[in-house]
Amino acid sequence: MIYNWKKIVRYGLPLLTLAVIIELFVGQLLHQGEEMLIEQLSIFFISIPVINSVGGNIGSLLGARLASGLHVGSIQINFKDKRMHEQLITSIMMGLITYLFLAIVIYSIGLFSITKMQITFIPFLLVILATGTVLVCAISVISVFTAFISFKKGIDPDDVVAPVVTTLGDILGIIFLFVFIGVGI
Repeated sequence: MIYNWKKIVRYGLPLLTLAVIIELFVGQLLHQGEEMLIEQLSIFFISIPVINSVGGNIGSLLGARLASGLHVGSIQINFKDKRMHEQLITSIMMGLITYLFLAIVIYSIGLFSITKMQITFIPFLLVILATGTVLVCAISVISVFTAFISFKKGIDPDDVVAPVVTTLGDILGIIFLFVFIGVGI
């Protein structure tokens, strides 16, 4: 593949424009639940950036690994590819460990900075782990599909995967968090 800035802009600009529009929607979604989070469960409000960034980072990292593997030929566009499965499982495990660690850290910070905690540790941990697990699994699958489809169409997955998974990760992270807060509390 020959890379030039015109091709990158031609494929990237529409995708980034769509990502901005989706992020505006995500902001409105978050704004709708902001009052509940601030007044009742402020510990979750401070968790949102962490939840979204970890999900997006893990999805982008998986996408970069898949793109490199596709470029050098060590990964094939095949959902039964062993190396793809290894990368997928590694990403999911990294996500689970990271969300576990972050739940402990965020709750500890909340104990010292929030005057009255509205939730105990175990329910908080379960909500964060459930949100993180579902988010990382969803983002990992999206990353694999995006990398395979873009590579098959002759578009560099490095230019496509990161904007797609970070944008979808933001919206899915907030949706999953609200769902699990509703279920868990």
